[in-house]
Amino acid sequence: MRPRFVFDESSWAAAANAAPAGELNDAIECLLERLEVARTRDERVVKHRYCYDFDIGGGVRLEAFLFDQTCPVRQDYHFDHDVVFQFVQFLDRADDFDDSELIDYDAEFNGESRFAPAVVWAHTSCRDRHHIAVLPLPLGDAPTGRVPVTVGDTTLAIFFVADESEHAAFFRSVVVLENADEAKFQRLAGSAFPALDWADNVWRGLRHFDRPYIEVRDELVRCLGGLSDHGAACFHEFRSDPRQLARVLSVRAGKETSDENGRTKRHSPSRRDRTRSHAGANKVFWWHVKLRPDVDRVHFLYEPPPAGSIELGKGRIVVGLFKDHCILPS
Repeated sequence: MRPRFVFDESSWAAAANAAPAGELNDAIECLLERLEVARTRDERVVKHRYCYDFDIGGGVRLEAFLFDQTCPVRQDYHFDHDVVFQFVQFLDRADDFDDSELIDYDAEFNGESRFAPAVVWAHTSCRDRHHIAVLPLPLGDAPTGRVPVTVGDTTLAIFFVADESEHAAFFRSVVVLENADEAKFQRLAGSAFPALDWADNVWRGLRHFDRPYIEVRDELVRCLGGLSDHGAACFHEFRSDPRQLARVLSVRAGKETSDENGRTKRHSPSRRDRTRSHAGANKVFWWHVKLRPDVDRVHFLYEPPPAGSIELGKGRIVVGLFKDHCILPS
């Protein structure tokens, strides 16, 4: 499995000297959360083999900052030792990236040129059409989002991922930047649309749109992105008002979104056409996004959280089928 993230040692430079008291622990926790999310989604993270030797300012190496309790800089902070321990465990388990073909280790971004081997390696990978995002320490003016990075005479936009929205946005961009076919779209979907669940065999439907998949793909990314980011919250808030729910969902999905009418729901062939298996049960997917007014549909349903459960928060959206157009009553 090829990596998708690289740990950015350069964002630690002068972090201890510049960080207001109390913020450094929070920043490490945020970085640790991104590492944990990447692990749970099987998104491989790599690091530079000498990242512990990186000078974070004042001649202090990252290794001393993390491990040496007598380090003068570290004594100004009250580290959460459990957080630091977990962070170090992640770094120790991460593979090293191959820097043998890197000619330069300096990159220009965020208004300055700096020694940043991981950022240079990410830049090189993106130039070669395998897109890598950078995991910085989100502290102070550390870059986040899509950032122009110049190495040599080449400038590329590189993702610096510090939160969940940037995390998902990176993978959604990969779908387009790497010209993902149907199989790759399926592999990327769990990371690009992390709040969605999927019915059994849903991916076969990518071939069932009226238009070729490649023509539908960008619309599909925007639609599924809107459902992932906002769908469950919209149902949680507006499900007692179906008209308002449909209006809000249409805005969030970027396309007209609606429930089927009562006549369609009473029509047995229509019900069967929209029924799919999910989590061991057959379910009917009435709600749908219209990618075109007359054709190409994404059918989904909302599953509220079980009574008394806090794990699912506001519930989940389950995508059931992709299709040109489902059966309607004649």
